[in-house]
Amino acid sequence: MTQHNDVVRESFTTQAKAFASNPWVTNEERIRRLVASARLQGNERVLDIATGPGYIAEAFARAAREVIGVDLTAAMLAIGEERTKQNGLSNVSFRMGDAQNLPFERENFDVVVCRLALHHMQGPRRVVGEMTRVCRAGGTVLVEDIFASEHAERAEYQDRWEKLRDPSHVRVLPLSEHLRLFREAGLETDAVNTFDDLCPEVERWLATTKAPPERAAEVRRLLEEDLARDLSGTRPFQDATGQMHFHARTVILTGRKFR
Repeated sequence: MTQHNDVVRESFTTQAKAFASNPWVTNEERIRRLVASARLQGNERVLDIATGPGYIAEAFARAAREVIGVDLTAAMLAIGEERTKQNGLSNVSFRMGDAQNLPFERENFDVVVCRLALHHMQGPRRVVGEMTRVCRAGGTVLVEDIFASEHAERAEYQDRWEKLRDPSHVRVLPLSEHLRLFREAGLETDAVNTFDDLCPEVERWLATTKAPPERAAEVRRLLEEDLARDLSGTRPFQDATGQMHFHARTVILTGRKFR
């Protein structure tokens, strides 16, 4: 786990600035959609794990009493700290921390959220368990992530090109596994909302992680094969300019800690 954390830090230090400016990270409508899922009243204490450049922490800070954003990567945290300071937000703070071993006592937060990060975790079950542990009884656990095909060989095909593009990638979970993680953590799943509107442009997506030329070429080959033969369920396509995209299917799961 520690070795993989080092891989994550290296990958996201390399891509920090590019990642923080990508539309699939900054899109305001998708951010609002996630915050709305929490049904905030305004007095909540919120924990955002794997906060990255802090866009989710910032959005929650505008609607809640206090937010803490936690991440492994100092370069990402620095971006979030600088931006929220410039925007005059005094109720959000950032700290270094591992989502698989959160540095907080039990039942410390009203809402615990994790966005687009579980597929980078070696122990997603432990992460959801930790999110649940630090959430108060009656509180909300929110996970937004990409999801994979329910068919193992198709999910594995997607993981092949995801790992080539970003060595910190571990595995995209199918919906059934996301739901199982919530159940095993002792959460009541109150809502499951899936979306098909996240369609990264492949060349920008590859440039974000600075994928080496030989790996990038293999990713393109695999996606072209996927386009021709429907091998992963992500339905790659070319836009009017000839640029390749794919559907990064996402889900927002809303869980309630009932005890």
